[in-house]
Amino acid sequence: METIIGLLRSPSTSLSSTLSVPSVKKSDATAEAVSSVPSDPKNTMRPRILNLEALPAEIINHILAFLPPPSLASLSRTCRLLRSHAHNDLLWMAFVQNTVPGGLQSPSPAKSWRDLYVAHHPYWFLVQNKLWFADVPNNGLLILARYNSQNGCIEAFRLLAEHGHHNFEAWAHNHEVIIHTFNPRIRLWLDDPVIKLGYDKGINYNGDRLQQEVAMQTGRIHGICSMISLCRPISTALQAPAMALWPPATIPAKERVRNESATKFRSEEHRPRTLDLMSDRTFRIRKWLEFSNLMQPLNAIRMGEEVMTFSTLLEESYMPTREKPWQGIWVGDYSGHGCEFLLVLQCDVTSPMTLSRTSSTGSIPGGMTMARANADVGLQDPDRVLQLPEAIDSHRVVPSDDIAELAGPSTWQLEADFANRYDKEARGTKNIQDDDPPAPDAQASMEIPWGRLEAIKLTGDVNVPRGEYTWIAEDIGPKGLTRVANEQMFVGARTVKSWGHIAGRGYRHDRFIRSQLIMISHDSLAQYWEDFGHISFYKRVNIDDCLTE
Repeated sequence: METIIGLLRSPSTSLSSTLSVPSVKKSDATAEAVSSVPSDPKNTMRPRILNLEALPAEIINHILAFLPPPSLASLSRTCRLLRSHAHNDLLWMAFVQNTVPGGLQSPSPAKSWRDLYVAHHPYWFLVQNKLWFADVPNNGLLILARYNSQNGCIEAFRLLAEHGHHNFEAWAHNHEVIIHTFNPRIRLWLDDPVIKLGYDKGINYNGDRLQQEVAMQTGRIHGICSMISLCRPISTALQAPAMALWPPATIPAKERVRNESATKFRSEEHRPRTLDLMSDRTFRIRKWLEFSNLMQPLNAIRMGEEVMTFSTLLEESYMPTREKPWQGIWVGDYSGHGCEFLLVLQCDVTSPMTLSRTSSTGSIPGGMTMARANADVGLQDPDRVLQLPEAIDSHRVVPSDDIAELAGPSTWQLEADFANRYDKEARGTKNIQDDDPPAPDAQASMEIPWGRLEAIKLTGDVNVPRGEYTWIAEDIGPKGLTRVANEQMFVGARTVKSWGHIAGRGYRHDRFIRSQLIMISHDSLAQYWEDFGHISFYKRVNIDDCLTE
C-alpha cells in the first residue's frame, strides 16, 4: 500500500517490480508500454518500465479505491488523466456511504457524491460518531448527530428524557422504603438544533478551512448565534493531572483536548493546521446572544458568549456485548433533579479505577475505602457526614433480611426465569408456556455475571456534576452478591453491593455511601440508597431508535 501511495504522489515515477497484477489480462496499451528485455547479457540498457498513466482504466480505478479523500484530492492536481480518475463519482459515493449510518439513496440535493462530500468536509465525523456530550458546567449536554437527506444538512439535537407516568408503592422487602416507578420518555428536541451545517448555502472559506470557525444556521429566531470549530488534541505525554481536559479521565477516550482557555479558544494554537493534527473525536461550539436593529445592523451588541467542548464516546465502551451485557447508555431517575443520562462501563474487577480530575474531598478509591471502613465498624466518621436536604432520616438503620443461599442452581434458575419473563412482557409476547422452568441443558449454560460496573454521569446536576461517578458496584459476581430478590417487583433479580456517590451543592464534601444495586435485567437496573431509604431506577437508552425520529 505504501508503494501505491508513493507512486500516486509522483505519477511520473514508474512502477517497481514488486507491483504486479497477474489476474488482469494485458491490454494493447499495456503491451505497447512494456517492451521485452533483450536476452543478450552484454546489453546493459535499462528496460522501459510501465508508467501509471499507461495502466488500463479499471486498474487505475481499483488502485484509487484504496486511497483516502485527501490523497485523491492531491492526485487530481497532477495531470488531467488522473484528475478524471480521481473525480470518479463511484469512489466518492463509497466515502459518503461508509460515513452515514444506513447509507443514502442519492446525493441529492448535491449534483454528485463528490460535491456532497466536499461540501461537508471535514465535518463528516460528526455523523459517523453520532453521540456527543459537552462540558456544560454541572448539567452537561448530550446530543445526537445525523445527516438529513431531505435538505442535505448535518444536524445535531439535544437528547431529552421526561419522567413519564409513575406510581408509588411500598417495597415488600422493607416497608419503610417507598418505590417510585420509572417510565421515561426519551426523544430528540427537534425544535432547536445544536448543530446545523447546511448544504444550500455551502461553507464559504476565505482561507484555511481547518483554522476557521464556521457559522451555523441555528437559533436565529431567538437572536442566538453559534459557530463550530475543530480541535487539536493534547498528546498523552503533555497531559497533566492539573490540566483541564475533556472528556474527563473517568471516561475512556482516544483523544482529549483542553476545555479551559483565558482567550476562550480564539488563538490558532487550539485549532489544527493540517488534517493529521485534527481531532475527529472532539469539537467546539461558540455561542452568544446578539442584539441589533434594522436601522443599524452593523452596530450589534454581543453578550453572554460561551464555548462548549464536545467529545464522543468509544463505541466499544457503550455498545453491549455477550461478554459485557450491562455496559451502555442509560437514563436514571434523580427525583427533583429530573432525568440524567449515564455511561455504564463493565470492567474487570482487577482493573484500576480512574481518578477524577474534578476537585473534591478526595480521590474516588479513597472515598470508597473510607465508606467501606465506616460500614464495617458500623460508625460514621463525623468529618465525612454531610446533612443533605435530600437525606431524610439518613442515619436510620434499615434492617435487612438474611442473606440467601447462593451456591445452589435454583438461584440461577430464578434469575433466568425472571429475566426471560421481563423481556417477553416488555415485548408483549409472554404466554403460559413461558412460565415453565428452563431445561437442564439450558440452565447449565447460563453465564455467571462478572466484573465491576461503573456508572458515570454524562449529564449531571448541582450536587454531582457531569463526568463524575454516580454509583459503583465493585463486583457483580458471587463475591458481591448479597441476595436474590423474591419480592414481586424484583423477583429473581440479583442484588449486589454498591456505593452511591453524593455531595452538597457545588460538589462539596462528596462521599460514597453504602447502597445496593438490583440487577433486574440487561435493560433495567435499580439502586437502593440505604441511608436515604430510596430506590431509583435506570433504563437503557437505544441510540439508534432515537436517531430515527
